[in-house]
Amino acid sequence: MSTSPDIAFRDAPTEPSDPAGPPSSTTRAMPPPLPDNAAAAPRSERVAADAAFAERMLERLACSDYAGALMAAEALLETHPGHQDLLDTAQIARSELRKLYTARLGLLDRTPRLAMDPDGLATLHALDFRSGLVLSRIDGRATLAEIVESSGLPSCEALRVLSELYLRRAILLPE
Repeated sequence: MSTSPDIAFRDAPTEPSDPAGPPSSTTRAMPPPLPDNAAAAPRSERVAADAAFAERMLERLACSDYAGALMAAEALLETHPGHQDLLDTAQIARSELRKLYTARLGLLDRTPRLAMDPDGLATLHALDFRSGLVLSRIDGRATLAEIVESSGLPSCEALRVLSELYLRRAILLPE
């Protein structure tokens, strides 16, 4: 990854438009095309905004805000796929988050168990489908590693959910 916070983003190549023929009675007619210089301003503003966002992403990474840096990198990768600095940032952030979650949970060969009954789990605020998916894998026999692997979520995401469930005392881990 480059050491400079300045990330140059190039405009993605645009495909030539392929008119589908005259509009039918059920489709709207397209407005006339904008002059060539009208599209340049929003595009250059977007490039500048993305560069500023990338700079903030790197600041988050430098401040150990790995979740924020990962979120920013993934957002920028949607419009700039394959950009090496963004890919590197996402990889570093995931690696650091994995370390943090694993340190919090301890050895992944331990078998978690539910700390509360289903009614108690229902009272926990902000449980999303990921939490439900991971909770459904906790059967008293599966290890943390097996739960991560079988969850169907990216491993970093499954570890995050397990870590949050542990911090919220929804699951217990043997000593």
